[in-house]
Amino acid sequence: MTLKTLTLTLTMLGLVAPMTVAQAQSGVPVKPTIRTSVDDRTDKKKDDGAKGSAGSGATSTDGRKLNISKGALKAIIDLQTAVNANDVASIPAKLAAAQAVAKTNDDKFAIASNQVRAGIKANEPAAIRVGVDALQASGAAETPDLVALYTDLGRRYQDAKQVDQAILVLDKAMALNPNNVPTLLNLASIRNAQGQKAEAVALMQKSFAASKASGVKVEEGNYKFAAGLAYDQRLPVANDLARQWVAAYPSPASWRDSLRIYRDLNKPTQAQLIDLLRLGRAANALSGESDYFAFGSALVNAGKLAEAKTLLAEAKTAPNVDSTKRAFTDLTAQVTAAPARAAVDASAKSALAGANGKAMIDAGDALYGHGAYAEAAPLYRAALGKGGDASLANLHLGMALARAGDKPGATAALNAVTGANADVARYWLLWLSTKA
Repeated sequence: MTLKTLTLTLTMLGLVAPMTVAQAQSGVPVKPTIRTSVDDRTDKKKDDGAKGSAGSGATSTDGRKLNISKGALKAIIDLQTAVNANDVASIPAKLAAAQAVAKTNDDKFAIASNQVRAGIKANEPAAIRVGVDALQASGAAETPDLVALYTDLGRRYQDAKQVDQAILVLDKAMALNPNNVPTLLNLASIRNAQGQKAEAVALMQKSFAASKASGVKVEEGNYKFAAGLAYDQRLPVANDLARQWVAAYPSPASWRDSLRIYRDLNKPTQAQLIDLLRLGRAANALSGESDYFAFGSALVNAGKLAEAKTLLAEAKTAPNVDSTKRAFTDLTAQVTAAPARAAVDASAKSALAGANGKAMIDAGDALYGHGAYAEAAPLYRAALGKGGDASLANLHLGMALARAGDKPGATAALNAVTGANADVARYWLLWLSTKA
């Protein structure tokens, strides 16, 4: 009797929560600010004999003083007063009056800023869009501000279920800065909702690169979302995304999911599966009956009974594992024939005295299965000079040294692995990189 094979799903991996626009790199929605308070100082200038342009008290978002023309100053202040008071009835007329007398770019910037503020207060995306477009047309707006405003507007359109409009304004933000992380995440969210999963994954990847380039750590939820989405579409990039996730946020859970993604997408051989599950055990990432049964049955089928015996003993105290089930008791019955350590030591001594590289690797594996990692290493080294499979010998040497705590030696051996075992070695190197 065997446990029913469980299909790897996004639900099992915990990767199903959809990314929302609020999950921008900062972790909160974009909240642009527009500071364009205009002081009417014309009378004071007359009294004090002050020189300079009218409206010298006005500032842009970056603190730059605005050059508000004297003829437009009163109309802009009237508009600003109406917006501040949320006097919805009078705003259209005040806006038209200010636009009629605007002359300088800064006049147009101040008017457009008030348009945006009025639109935000009314929560009317279309009105905000007119204002932001006017800000851009004024030529006085700062690019980062425009990017933030168009990105926030995209969120508002998306919340209003106006997806086409959301894409239009987010495309405007992308044209201004193609590497703005919140914009990329917003677009990825929309593409995912539209069913354009591959494009959503590509946008997530681009956001990760942009974050790293700016020295900002990618949110774990974004790695998890992207890896799950890529896995769901069976995209090869899922493996790389899963590795990035576990590299940035190593934990038993991230290791388990990363290794499960690789196993499911790449269909490793039995030997490779065992080495991946050995890594899972080293990372404390085995969880539940499916993991323990998969590992135990693979070990038994490969004749690695001592290691299977140790694993099944651990399963008895593992959470969410009922080792009294027939599937486990059947395996337990088979490992009673596991060789004792003394017999394994004798076989290792005999293998070292011989000239058979394969026998040396097998003897090393038997010691590894008993947890004798340091003692297994010399056999793998000897196999390299006796015609043993160099890729396998280096892989198992690196694994044994890693478990024995020899990080430099393990790194050198794993870096020498080539061919079909290279991916497995990369995972072990990744685990090593997280160790002190």
